[in-house]
Amino acid sequence: MAKFIPGTDTQVKSDEPLLDVVASERAPLKPGKHVFQLVVTDDSGNDSDTASVTIIIQDTERPTAVVDLMNPDGSRNSEPAVTVPFGKPFLLTGDRSSDIGGAVKVWNWTLLQG
Repeated sequence: MAKFIPGTDTQVKSDEPLLDVVASERAPLKPGKHVFQLVVTDDSGNDSDTASVTIIIQDTERPTAVVDLMNPDGSRNSEPAVTVPFGKPFLLTGDRSSDIGGAVKVWNWTLLQG
């Protein structure tokens, strides 16, 4: 099984399908969203399209904020970069934000670039 060590590795190439993300107190993934991407190559040398998964690391002391775009059909898009049509409204949700041992009470939204 391939191993990914936070703070040391940024990319791991392997001949096995499993990736062990060896996070620890010495080598943690910081609280928040982390997107892992996968491209596979077949025996003819052809690369796949990318696939990705968003992993949310919860903070054990502070709340963890999570933002998703709500698609018009009600499904959720948690990709870190999302394209929306010009001049059209869109809906963001922070409902997956959490606090271990407590409850999120305020969602403070800010547009950083515009």
